[in-house]
Amino acid sequence: MRIAFASFGSLGDLHPLLAMAVAAQGRGHDVAVAASPNYEDNVRRAGVEFYPLRPAIPWEPARLAYYFDMKRGPERLLREVAFADIADTHADLRSVTVGADLLVVGELLYTAPIIAHEMGIPWLNVVLAPTSFLSASDPCVLAPAPFLYPFRHLGKWVHQLAYIAGRIQGRLWAKEFFMFRRSLGLPAGPNPIFDAKHSPYGTLAMFPSFFAKSQPDWPPNTLQTGFPYFDQPSVSADRVVADFLSSGEPPVVFTLGSIVAHFEPDFYREACEASNRLHRRAILLTGCNATRISGSSPNVLAVDYARLHEILPRSIAVVHAGGIGTCGEALRAGIPSVIIPFSFDQPDNAQRMKRLGVAEILSRRSIKAAALTGKLEHILHDPAYTIRAKNFAKQINSPSSMDVVMDKMESVRARVEWS
Repeated sequence: MRIAFASFGSLGDLHPLLAMAVAAQGRGHDVAVAASPNYEDNVRRAGVEFYPLRPAIPWEPARLAYYFDMKRGPERLLREVAFADIADTHADLRSVTVGADLLVVGELLYTAPIIAHEMGIPWLNVVLAPTSFLSASDPCVLAPAPFLYPFRHLGKWVHQLAYIAGRIQGRLWAKEFFMFRRSLGLPAGPNPIFDAKHSPYGTLAMFPSFFAKSQPDWPPNTLQTGFPYFDQPSVSADRVVADFLSSGEPPVVFTLGSIVAHFEPDFYREACEASNRLHRRAILLTGCNATRISGSSPNVLAVDYARLHEILPRSIAVVHAGGIGTCGEALRAGIPSVIIPFSFDQPDNAQRMKRLGVAEILSRRSIKAAALTGKLEHILHDPAYTIRAKNFAKQINSPSSMDVVMDKMESVRARVEWS
């Protein structure tokens, strides 16, 4: 069959969809991926057909920082990007779906059910992090309202009330979405943020049960699989990184992912100082500004980008922002983390990693060499962090998880054809 995949967001959002697309090709299916125009090379290097998907990510550092504000970021992204450009997103999503037998979408692509209905095909939605379920049974750390999390011990009612308020607020944020539905002659429909984003054909919860257990208030037909690892093709820094890894003791890796690095350059200067204080080698994945940072010490290597699945298994720890993809790679590598969450799912992912006993959390307001040094000393001097991380690594079976995903996709299509 032909499967259309669509992803909006960072590389952490795209890579799981690429992992599924490559796996589907391996089973003989024809695939295409729609993503931000910024990621065309990433998709094509994976050997997958590419379609541009608006809106494009605004790469200006000030704009990225604006959308990653802890309290207001989610609202700004939804109101000013996802819903404001809903007509363009719908048109691009429709283009990639022409001739498809199945549509598989990530977060924020709220017109997917409309497209699937127009095309007469089934669709699945992908949930990469537990916070997307907004479960009252397993309350998450809400980036705009982290103060609610300590009240989880009082029972479900606290978060149930919060989500009632969230549903009301969400409908106000989605005003353009409801206007767009009416322009198509459709009723307003359910809340896109809380309800309509989950497919009746199935939701793929792509993280293991030890990270977050299945909950009774998850959507019906949810299938929990495991982390969807994408082993990327080679990149230009591979040789330099390999030589550095082979030349000494395992380093500490510092990374803020594909977006946060663009507006937090001071982090890498503090990271250099922290590695010097620890007398540890370090690899800095800067996303930008590598040339300005490199050369600061022979024990520090700064590169724009490197493949985590290649370097983390040969490292001793990783400092990161708590994106679900980096959390998954750290767990697969069996190394502990220091997590500096910024917004969206990152505060909740960080808390879950801390509860697993494989991470410590540092506030984004405390990005200083002394604070980084203290957190790293704590996890590196206590072997229990590494022991627990290695134990969780043994529970990860990536090929088996992807087989479950592929079986689900094929069964959905087969069921539709049979009916």
